[in-house]
Amino acid sequence: MASASSTTSPLRMTMMPDPNMKPLTLDDKQILGLVYDCYVVNKPGETFDPEALFSVVSDIFIRSFRTADPSIKYDPLEQVDKTYLANLEPPTDLLKRFACQMRETQHHEYHTNAHQTTMAILKALESYSWCAKAVTALAAFALEYGIFWHLYDQRLQRQDSLGNSLAVLSHVHHAALNQRDISDYNVVVKHVFVTVEHIVRLERIMKTYDGKNIPTLEKAMHEFPAFVYWTVLTIVILATHINILFGYPMGKYKLSDIGSKISTIDIKLKDYLTQIDMQKAFIDDYRSRDRVGFQTPTEIVQVLKCLLFPRDLENPHVYDGSTGSMVSIEVFRMNHVLLFVSGLYSIDDETNLLREIHKGLKQSDPRVVKGFKKDEFKILWAPIVDEEEQDHRTLTSSSSSMIMRRQQFEEMKRKMNWYVVDYTIIPPICKRLIRDRLKYQNNPIVPVFNPQGRLTNDDALHMLFTWELLAFPWRKGDDLALTQKWNWIWTDMKKSNPQINNWIKDDAYIIIYGRTEADWYDDQWLKKMPEALERIKADEIIRRFDIRINHSHHGKGDKERHTVSKFWSYIESTFDSMKRMKKTTEDDVDGDTFNQVKSFLGLRQEHSGWVILSKGPNIKLLGRGNLFYQTLHEFDSWKQNIEQDSGFDVSLKNYYESLLSKLPHHAAHCRQMVLKNYLSNIYDPVYCPDCGLQMNLRLAEYTCCHGHQDDDQVNNIADTGGGDVEIMR
Repeated sequence: MASASSTTSPLRMTMMPDPNMKPLTLDDKQILGLVYDCYVVNKPGETFDPEALFSVVSDIFIRSFRTADPSIKYDPLEQVDKTYLANLEPPTDLLKRFACQMRETQHHEYHTNAHQTTMAILKALESYSWCAKAVTALAAFALEYGIFWHLYDQRLQRQDSLGNSLAVLSHVHHAALNQRDISDYNVVVKHVFVTVEHIVRLERIMKTYDGKNIPTLEKAMHEFPAFVYWTVLTIVILATHINILFGYPMGKYKLSDIGSKISTIDIKLKDYLTQIDMQKAFIDDYRSRDRVGFQTPTEIVQVLKCLLFPRDLENPHVYDGSTGSMVSIEVFRMNHVLLFVSGLYSIDDETNLLREIHKGLKQSDPRVVKGFKKDEFKILWAPIVDEEEQDHRTLTSSSSSMIMRRQQFEEMKRKMNWYVVDYTIIPPICKRLIRDRLKYQNNPIVPVFNPQGRLTNDDALHMLFTWELLAFPWRKGDDLALTQKWNWIWTDMKKSNPQINNWIKDDAYIIIYGRTEADWYDDQWLKKMPEALERIKADEIIRRFDIRINHSHHGKGDKERHTVSKFWSYIESTFDSMKRMKKTTEDDVDGDTFNQVKSFLGLRQEHSGWVILSKGPNIKLLGRGNLFYQTLHEFDSWKQNIEQDSGFDVSLKNYYESLLSKLPHHAAHCRQMVLKNYLSNIYDPVYCPDCGLQMNLRLAEYTCCHGHQDDDQVNNIADTGGGDVEIMR
């Protein structure tokens, strides 16, 4: 047994006694204030492994508990890890000093003396971690407690004469284990031992995980010094009462108060650890899913499992809107996936858009675009619903909200011909991952994944709305060429009306209309256009679908004739420049742009003017002014189609083309192109933008007969430089 030391030991003198201190009347906040200075971070600390020391201490206590009460089984630690024993160098001098100091602490009704010793120990260990402080104090107590029970066991065995002699000298032979005081004493010892075990485990977690990611861990870290204080205080009080084991009566001092306190600390730590384990498992699962889904993806099915399904679901199924049945997630293997992520409400526009996209992907002509097969692209709707949220439109009970959410989900699901994940199956961890990695913030997004599970576009929704199938396969940057495709027209338009730039950024519908260079043209529709457009903007359907329409009369004003002439000269110059570049292949973006310029030039001599309809920068329709006005005038005839056609522009274009089809063939399809000061080689072929046939050159005129070829070929022209050239089509 450790011998007593002088009452004037250095440890004792480091603290000034407070005769009025009653530690059990203090709350944790006050304790934290008291122990604030008992930890110096930058000072060299312990040179041993606290976990290794606790492993040895655990073996002492477990074997002691078994000796004290053989009927109780204790699971932890059958034997000490030999690796720990080989490498451990415990602070033996400190342990003996603390053992003596704790043993000599005088009893006090309110544990005032025990508090002073506790503070002295914590201050002496100021360079030790909080966990090491608790383990060191417990190890010091284990010297006394463990030796007692070892000698007691040797006395019972009567096989070790040396042990029997030591037991006599230590007064162990007088121990009466049937006393209730000893039983109560051991209960407190067990509580403090388990508490230190929890402290060791808690610090191990602190070293591995960031408290910012685990809320309960951060809270426990804040309270950690207080936990250690109560633990060391309990150990000191147990050491002052260790004579109970030798058969001495408890006297007027009881352990029930400190026993209740350490039991409360133990329960609190256990509760924290339970919550931390749950949150830690969440973090571990999150990291695993993030690694598979975004850091090292290899296969789309595995990525979808990580993003949308519980871990224990081996073969997840999704709803197939085309058949109305459930199918295995294996349907996505070796396919690209457009993952439609949204809530349950206010997604009609997106649903209508994806319906057109899905329809386009099913079309076999062409099957391959830009080297990608359209039928290898699948759409999957993943609705993200926070179950704790009430219905967004009205305050209802939880059960009513659940019913309304289910009804809304089923209603939306019926509108979809593609694949759907049931919102109730998506676990919270997946919702967190989708919000963090895909930046989902309750507004619909459509990230695109390739068959290897790699993200090729974190959100293609804007691209889909603007360009639809034209931007296939919707990788990041696939819309760049399309945006540049119409730069030739927007560059000049923005000069005459700077407001157009804001309209494009807002992704609103833009209608620009103007006159041509014909000597005579019908300008009645020009005067009526603003009124017709404002009437449409005020319509209930337009407001219900939040359709934004901006419009502008190009060239209107005192200098209209000059602006119009300059505008057409710019387009002619663009045509001439592209013609020189010889890029007229239909499959090439530049060639497609060339055809658009050519079509615009075909409106130059129209008597009915021209109109452009665009959605953002994407021009949806280039048409004749009077026919476009008629389409607007008859809005009531086609406005009901807007919802099913998935867009204002689609319905308008369909009706416009139906009116165009009723015109005589030559009136609908034959236009005249006039090029002034055309500098390019007029012998170069020019193709009709409608039928694709090469135009015939006659006396400086290109004519298109839509399939009727004349026998005469190109005539020689005496003077081809600098004059006006008329191209008939």
